[in-house]
Amino acid sequence: SRRTQTEEAPPPDLIEDTNRFHDPRPSELNSTLLRYKLGRNLDPTFMSIVRPRETQDFYNHSEFLFRRNRRGRLVPVGDMPRYLKDMDFKFIRLPDGSKLRTKVTAKLKKKLQQFLWAYTSCPVSYRWKDLGLRFWPRWLKEGHCVAGKTSCSIPPGMKCRPSSTVHKTILRWHCRPMVFTNAALQPQQRLCQWIKVEYPIVTQCSCASPGTNMSYS
Repeated sequence: SRRTQTEEAPPPDLIEDTNRFHDPRPSELNSTLLRYKLGRNLDPTFMSIVRPRETQDFYNHSEFLFRRNRRGRLVPVGDMPRYLKDMDFKFIRLPDGSKLRTKVTAKLKKKLQQFLWAYTSCPVSYRWKDLGLRFWPRWLKEGHCVAGKTSCSIPPGMKCRPSSTVHKTILRWHCRPMVFTNAALQPQQRLCQWIKVEYPIVTQCSCASPGTNMSYS
């Protein structure tokens, strides 16, 4: 499901009890039963029950909106943002409200649009993250906004920030605390089960000012 995004980074690592007594046993990691419990929420695009090969190669995947053609020039991939498509290059609006006509050919207009598109683009970088033994699937692909050394705006000052997320449902091994009347007693059994939780994944980044509260659906 898609939700409103206000965070500027993926969720921080969850603080887990380090006591291995609360880890799921091998019999509680039955993939067939866990697949059935998670049902249609299992998304192979963002989830993996085994360690993905990409993590072993330190693989990072960025959804960059441009590629280089045979001449080495950057050419756009996908649909041009509407704010660039609708930009009128026939005139420049001055601060006093008046218009100054320009002479921009169709060829130059296309080059200007592609330059602005490349300069202000904010790709999403995806990396696999190991959530640990108490999550299933254990491996989840997280999205990050590429933090470039330069600004994404003209004039400079704005940065690429998360503007949209999707929430993926995964399973988490949850143990309820047990209360003992005698403090000397040690727990011999656990009250644990797999529960469904939602995990936010950044899917879109946009050029925005620091502290901007983005709201996308």
